Amino acid sequence: MKKFGQFMFTIVPILLVLVIQNLAAFFLLGIVALTEAIYLAVNGGVSFARIANDIMNLLTNTDFSACLMIIYAFICISLFGLWYYAKYDGNFRVNAKETFRPLSVLGVILLVPGMQYLTTYLVSFLSLIFPSWLEAYETLLESAGMDESISPLLLIYSVLLAPVAEELICRGVTLRQAKKVLPFWAANMMQALLFGAIHMNMMQGTYAFILGLILGFLCEKSGSLYMPFLFHILFNFFGTVLSNYITFSDTAFSLLFWFFFGLITTGGGIALFLAGYRKTAAETEKS
Repeated sequence: MKKFGQFMFTIVPILLVLVIQNLAAFFLLGIVALTEAIYLAVNGGVSFARIANDIMNLLTNTDFSACLMIIYAFICISLFGLWYYAKYDGNFRVNAKETFRPLSVLGVILLVPGMQYLTTYLVSFLSLIFPSWLEAYETLLESAGMDESISPLLLIYSVLLAPVAEELICRGVTLRQAKKVLPFWAANMMQALLFGAIHMNMMQGTYAFILGLILGFLCEKSGSLYMPFLFHILFNFFGTVLSNYITFSDTAFSLLFWFFFGLITTGGGIALFLAGYRKTAAETEKS
């Protein structure tokens, strides 16, 4: 019974994320509504219809979305960072020599373009089977302002704040909790599934599940969140800033070349990462 309770507690972080998202939205909308009500009261009378209309317009405003996501990210980083540190013995002190082994860092860097190309193929494949998934995904990105003309605020959120927050939620807290009642492979699958679920659309959720497995693996083997931080930040930077450089021609040779390029760089990245990990483990055992 105790184990069942611990297992059910694994989903609490994700439920808490949903609560934080809604509370952040209500808080920001409340601040805007109160500010506008005071302004209208001073300048000729409060119009509730106007306030309601302005609030509805805010929900599709990209600057408002950016501010909302940044507030949400800071709350999550603070809350789950403290949770990870206090409950799961998280250590935020960086020992550069032990944490950032050259081979492991090179492996993580190599993983980034490899996984970018493979997820691009995955999205293309899923788009053929489920065109509605792609349509919903593109609509979500456009409504959030994460298109070709992404704002500086959204860029900061996507490349820096979101990766840190999501790693603390999914690998820092959720994976650690799941490992209390499940073997690593099952705990990793569970946190990756929940990681996909918080993206709230099938297209992004599917490839986020695969990325979640990789991130959980990096976390387990390195023994800290810093390698997942590094991979996640670089992956989002590549996808947000450098995605226009991922080009495919219509020829069979090009499609096969970039597919195998993704496989080779992904496999090579994992091999280099593990080589650095084994070297660290051997030196630790020797000392």
